[in-house]
Amino acid sequence: MIVRNNQPNISFGNDLPQHPEKLKQIRDLIRDYAAECELIPPLQEEEVIFHSGELISKHPELFLYQKLLAVMINNYAWSHIVAGIPFNRRILLLPKCISHSTQCPAKYDELGLLCEQCGRCDLAEIISQADELAYHTIVTEGTTSASLLLSSGQVECVIGVGCLHSFERSFPLAVKEAVPSLAIPLYNNDCKDSKVDKIWLDEVLSMRSETNWKGWIDLDSIKSVVKDWFSMAQLKSLFGQDDDTVDIAVRWMETDGKRWRPIIMLAVFDALSGENCEYDETIKKLAVSIECFHKASLIHDDIADEDDERYGKPALHKEYNIPVALNVGDLLLGFGYQLIAESEAKHIRKLLKIAAYGHRDLSLGQGEELLWRNNERLLTKEEILRIFSNKTSPAFEVALQFGAILADADEAVLNIISEYSKALGIAYQINDDLDDFKQKRIVSGFNTVQPSLVSTLLNQKHPEKMQEWFERTKNGDESITTEFLQWPETKQAMKEAEEMLNIYKRNALKALRSLINPTLKILLTRLVNRIVPENS
Repeated sequence: MIVRNNQPNISFGNDLPQHPEKLKQIRDLIRDYAAECELIPPLQEEEVIFHSGELISKHPELFLYQKLLAVMINNYAWSHIVAGIPFNRRILLLPKCISHSTQCPAKYDELGLLCEQCGRCDLAEIISQADELAYHTIVTEGTTSASLLLSSGQVECVIGVGCLHSFERSFPLAVKEAVPSLAIPLYNNDCKDSKVDKIWLDEVLSMRSETNWKGWIDLDSIKSVVKDWFSMAQLKSLFGQDDDTVDIAVRWMETDGKRWRPIIMLAVFDALSGENCEYDETIKKLAVSIECFHKASLIHDDIADEDDERYGKPALHKEYNIPVALNVGDLLLGFGYQLIAESEAKHIRKLLKIAAYGHRDLSLGQGEELLWRNNERLLTKEEILRIFSNKTSPAFEVALQFGAILADADEAVLNIISEYSKALGIAYQINDDLDDFKQKRIVSGFNTVQPSLVSTLLNQKHPEKMQEWFERTKNGDESITTEFLQWPETKQAMKEAEEMLNIYKRNALKALRSLINPTLKILLTRLVNRIVPENS
C-alpha cells in the first residue's frame, strides 16, 4: 500500500512466509480479527493501513508481513460477497511468471498466454480446476483484459494471483471501481518460475455460498429507464398541463444533460431495497421532480452568469428572453413540488422537507455569490468552499436522500449521505472550476470575480498576476485570455486546486466508513469517480 502524506510513516514489511502452515496461521488470525471488526467492503487504502496496524499491535511478530496483512484484510472484507458470486461471473487472473522460465512452449495473443498443458509448471493444473468451475481464466501481466471483461458486464469480480508489488500497484484501481476482488500472493517476487500456495488458492477458487448479493447496481440500465421518462409525452402526462409555457418547459426538460440526479436517486433506492429497475409511478414522479429543480436552477444560473449557451445551444434566455426564461424556471420549481405532493409517497413530509432545504441552501449559496459579485474582490478560499457547498451539495443530497427515504433508510444512513453529499458537491464544483482552466482560452463569460478556487489560490500567492489580469482585461487586451492560462503561477494554482479536489473526494469516501450495507457502500464509492472522474 502507498502511505499518504497525512498517514503515519509506516515502513511496510514485504516478506512472505514460505510455508503453507505459516500462511494458514496468519490467515486464521486475520479471519478472527475481520469477524470481530465486521469489515464492510470496499475498504479504502487508509482503512487497510489502519487495520493492519491494529493487527500488528496485537501480534508484533507479524510486522515483517505488513503488505501481506493488508492483502489478507482486504480479502476478508470482500470474501462474503465474492462467495455469493457464481463461478461463471468470476475472473481468475494469473501471472505469466508461473510458467516455466525456459521450457514453456505456450504462445501469446492479445489476451495473454495460451497454455498448452505441457505439465512443466503449475499453470495447467490451476487452469483445469478453474475451467471445471466455469471461471474466466486469463494468464497475463497487467489488468487490461480483466478490465475489458468487467466493463462488458460478463463478470463481477476478480481473483488475482501475483506478487505483493503488483497488488500494491493494482489496489488503487480496484478500490476506485469498488471491484469485488481477492488476491493470492506468490511466494517469490522475482517474476521467474513463481510458485503459489495451492492449498490457499484451491480454497478461494471453490468458495461459494448463497448471499443477498444481487450484483452491482446497473447504472446503464437505470439511465435507460430514466431517459424514457423525459420524453415530451411522458412529461406532459406528469405535469397535467398543456399550453405554450408548458411546451417551453417540457422542451427544456427534454434537452441534453446527464440526468445524474434521477439516476443516483434510483440507484440508492435499488441498493437499499434490493429492487432492480422496478419502479412505480411514485418513484417516477419523485425522480422527475428532482430533475425539475435542477433544470430550473440551470435557467437561473445562465441568466445570473450571463452565459449565452447551454449544452452547445443557445441558453433559454437567449432563445426567448430573460422574463420568459425566469418564468419557465419558476414553473419548473412549481412542477417539482407538485410532483412530490402528487406522488403519494409514504414519507412525503420528510421528502418535502429535504427538497425545501435543498432549494433554500442553493439560493443562499447563489445569493452570497450575487451580492458580492460587483465589488471586484476575490473571495477567500473559505468563502468559495462555502458557496460551493451550498450551491452544489444540496442537489446531490436531495437525490440521494430521496432514494434512501423511499427505501426506509434509518437516520444513521441519512446522516452518512448528508456528509458524503457535502464533500462530493464541493469536489464536483472544484472539478468544474478546473475545467474552465483546461481550455485553450478563457471561456466566454468567465469572470475572475466569480467563485473560482483557482483564481483565489493564484491571488493568495501572486496578487500581482491577478492585478495584471484585471488591468489588461479592462483595457480590452484579448491576448490575456490565452496567456493567463499559460502562466506558471496559474498552473501551480491549478495543481493546488487538484490536490484539494482529491482531498474532498477522499472525504466523501471517508464518510462511507460506517455504512453496513455493502451494496450501498459499493455504489456510493463508484459514484464518486463517475461524477468526478479522474483527469477529466
